[in-house]
Amino acid sequence: MLRAAGTCVTGPAHLSAGHECQDALSLRGWQGGWIAAVADGLGSRSQSARGAKLAVQSAQAVVRRGSGRTSVWRNTPARDVATEIYRRWLAAVPWLDKSCAATTLLVAVCDWQGYVRIWQLGDGLILSQCDGQLVVVTPERIGFGNETRAMGVHKAWSDWHHASLTLNGKGDAVLLMTDGISDDLPQPVLQHFARTAQQQLKRRSRRQGRIWLTHELLNWATPGHSDDKTLAAIFLD
Repeated sequence: MLRAAGTCVTGPAHLSAGHECQDALSLRGWQGGWIAAVADGLGSRSQSARGAKLAVQSAQAVVRRGSGRTSVWRNTPARDVATEIYRRWLAAVPWLDKSCAATTLLVAVCDWQGYVRIWQLGDGLILSQCDGQLVVVTPERIGFGNETRAMGVHKAWSDWHHASLTLNGKGDAVLLMTDGISDDLPQPVLQHFARTAQQQLKRRSRRQGRIWLTHELLNWATPGHSDDKTLAAIFLD
């Protein structure tokens, strides 16, 4: 059975300053599968929190509107999907200067058969765990550590990353997370983190899973952590 869970928490830095969370999450069932969208508004932009919310809403709307039959959805060109999400986001952002709402976006669409399509613009991390093997779906970051691609700034299809995979058996999963989590996870601990999250979530209902995830992210083990944190997981139980 395909299941999912996710949560979004405000980081200590924003809490202490009285600012709203600049991450956003939308996780919804879809034709026996799931659509997960995660966004991280750029902290340097004045309307990034709104931009992140509009990004995940745009991704959900585009997938649902264009879903139709599963066979048709699977064959929809990845570039067309990304273009439509971007256009919808641009139309939804109410400011003339769209860059004031700049945000990253990670999307995973899983159909009822476990076939997953992934889109990513900007930083954050997408992991898959299939047949016991962990795969980092996100390509290695190029450039300075504090640079990222974002909606409202980067407009070329070449700025996006697209991939597909299949969840085949129990324990298979795909995880999406913002850099408030991924930047604190060195390569050697990724598999342990992914396995632990999946094992804990499968024991709980979706609501209980969200509560557990929220507790873990609010009590993040890395000393001095400050950023907002968002995680979404789709997995076979």
